[in-house]
Amino acid sequence: MQSGYEVHQFSDLTSVGVTASTQTAGINLAFQITTSGISTNVVIRMEGSLDDTNFFNLDDEDADTTLTADGTYGYALSGCPVKHVRVRLVSISGGSPTVSSAVGAA
Repeated sequence: MQSGYEVHQFSDLTSVGVTASTQTAGINLAFQITTSGISTNVVIRMEGSLDDTNFFNLDDEDADTTLTADGTYGYALSGCPVKHVRVRLVSISGGSPTVSSAVGAA
C-alpha cells in the first residue's frame, strides 16, 4: 500500500560538493544523513530550489550543520514549498568521511 510519502536516496559524498537534485512531492521534508569516517567534523547544508538551477539553504537562519561524529542524523523541515532539493558537503576537517543522505517528502 502506498502511503503518499516518497523517499529518494542521494549518491554518497566523499569530497566537498553537492548531490544531484531530486524533485519533491510535498512541502514537509525529512532528511536522513549518515556519516562515517569523520575525524574532526563535516559541515553539510540541505538546499532547496524552485527552478532546479538556483539553490538556497533550507535552514531558517541560513546556518550550515556541523556533524562531529559518525552516525545517522534526522532533520524534519515543515512547510518548505520547494520543488527540488539536494545536499551539499560544505567542508571536511580531517579523515576521509562518507556522507550518505536521503530525503522523504509528503
